[in-house]
Amino acid sequence: MTLWQQPAQLLPVRVRPIGAETVVSYVFRLAAANALARPTTLLRALGEPINGRPCAPMIHNRDVTLNAPALARLETFTGLPADQLRKALPSLSNPRADPLSHTGPTIRVFRSAAIRDHCHACIDRIPGRPQVRVHDRDAPSICRRHRRWIETTSYFPDQIDLSANIEIITAHRRLSRLRSTVDDHAWVRQQLRHASWIVLDWHLARAPFSPSYYTFRNLHTRWDKRAATLPRSRITTTLVVIPEIVTLAEILCDLEWRRHVAMADDDHDVAPFYHHVGRRLGQPERFGDRLSYSTWIEPLKSWVIEHRKLFQTFREKHWKRVHTHRPYDPYYSNAILPTIRHFK
Repeated sequence: MTLWQQPAQLLPVRVRPIGAETVVSYVFRLAAANALARPTTLLRALGEPINGRPCAPMIHNRDVTLNAPALARLETFTGLPADQLRKALPSLSNPRADPLSHTGPTIRVFRSAAIRDHCHACIDRIPGRPQVRVHDRDAPSICRRHRRWIETTSYFPDQIDLSANIEIITAHRRLSRLRSTVDDHAWVRQQLRHASWIVLDWHLARAPFSPSYYTFRNLHTRWDKRAATLPRSRITTTLVVIPEIVTLAEILCDLEWRRHVAMADDDHDVAPFYHHVGRRLGQPERFGDRLSYSTWIEPLKSWVIEHRKLFQTFREKHWKRVHTHRPYDPYYSNAILPTIRHFK
């Protein structure tokens, strides 16, 4: 009789799963806590592997999905209800779950490049200091308890202490708040990518005596001071500008401002948007002036141009209606503006 065919029973030592942990990581920790000879023993006891053989190295870049009978066995082994397990272990709700009907328990292995370590300082507090692996997309980028950047990759494996950079931690909280207030998470990610592209370009725009040099000089000074408190690493470039990226992402997600940019009668009417960006970034008034009235096309102005192109026909019809309306009414333009939901 194979392991997955034997009756499941509650294990003596119970282990609490960590948020966003992989099933493999959790099951291996559970096996170690209960002194099983091999970490894969418990994994094989969950169900029949249908596309691979469980092995210890799979903790690094693989996880598993379980069918209903296998999940029921995990419930029995852990003493935890399925809802609690699904909430903590994302792959249990993964659409990769085996679509075929199996009467017996089965597990399906899948590879993922987005699996990384949990916060090392948090792991140090766990008896035995086990290896804990989490799904990057579901796990927080920053450990708030230890103030560490933990969104590591194989290229950037070092977790970074942010104790001297509270504004980075605060920006991460604001980003979490933004994601929680907008239902369309894919759209928020798209605006975040736009903001990242814009701000990172500003960060690199340091050619002496160029328009960008004078426009972004105050930001460069701020970023250089922030960078001095972080270890030298390529990943710190993104960390240095995260507060400004989040601020700009909040603006790009503001439907009122998106409508203003899209429906402004001419380019000069877009100027309040640039001044708003400058104020939110803590820049002097001339920051907005240089972005507004210069013929130089930098990334934010490129975004504005593309956004206005999307609504060009819409805008022309609107202003034709306004300009031909009789008698003249100064409030007519705002009265017939489309609702903000159209400007995503």
